[in-house]
Amino acid sequence: MNKDLKIFNNEEFGSVRWVKYNNKDYAVANDIASSLGYSSPKDAVSRHCKGGVETSLPSNGGMQIMKIIPEGDIYRLVIKSKLPDAEKFESWIFDEVLPSIRKTGGYVNNEELFIETYLPYTDENTKLVFKNTLSMVRKQNEIIGIQNSTINKQGKEIEHKEGIIIGLVDEISLAEKRQVLNRVVRYKGANFQLRWRELYKQFSMKYHINLEDRVTKYNKNHKPKLKSKIDYIDKVMNKIPELYEIACKLYESDVKELAKNLYNLNETSYKEVACTK
Repeated sequence: MNKDLKIFNNEEFGSVRWVKYNNKDYAVANDIASSLGYSSPKDAVSRHCKGGVETSLPSNGGMQIMKIIPEGDIYRLVIKSKLPDAEKFESWIFDEVLPSIRKTGGYVNNEELFIETYLPYTDENTKLVFKNTLSMVRKQNEIIGIQNSTINKQGKEIEHKEGIIIGLVDEISLAEKRQVLNRVVRYKGANFQLRWRELYKQFSMKYHINLEDRVTKYNKNHKPKLKSKIDYIDKVMNKIPELYEIACKLYESDVKELAKNLYNLNETSYKEVACTK
């Protein structure tokens, strides 16, 4: 078990702590729920998270037992959040934080960052003691931790796929479908921009419109201006469910592949669940 602590800061959403637990990336549940604006983070984690585990981590008051959650649970909290910027938070986590963690292949020495974040006003002697304690814990974890990059990579992919499938097969509200769309389209990683363009193209063909022209004309006469085509589809046309249905059909092979890998469902039954209105 390896639990080196890494802290990511965001001016808008605050700090989110991450740890490596059994060669998988976990976030502190309370940090995620608080950043997403839940009035009772503990209750939100209890209601929406299914894969959390409790472990001891360093805090301002010393070592404390905290619940940490995998990517699938982070996604559950995102799609259930009523925070207007939940989608922006999701992009920060999945497009910046996690790629940064995976690029480095692990967790760097964070003693100074942790102390600056959580103990900025303590005296130097206390900081030194706390730094030495954190350093000792980190080194012990490095000694006993088993580094297995293959297992680690597979675990991350499964967590990512699980979040997508949960969004597709769960009974979700219309408002939540927009969050799901984003994860489905981004499933192919580097090709997500091309996939968005193809999805918009199919939508435009079905409804015989030019989305780009529609957005441009709308923004000339309305404030605040819309930031994207999906904003127009959502807020002006009220057709997110229709876009969702097109995405299910357009990327059906990917959806089926994920379903087979994770849940061993047959192609027919999954299509009935994921692509019905």
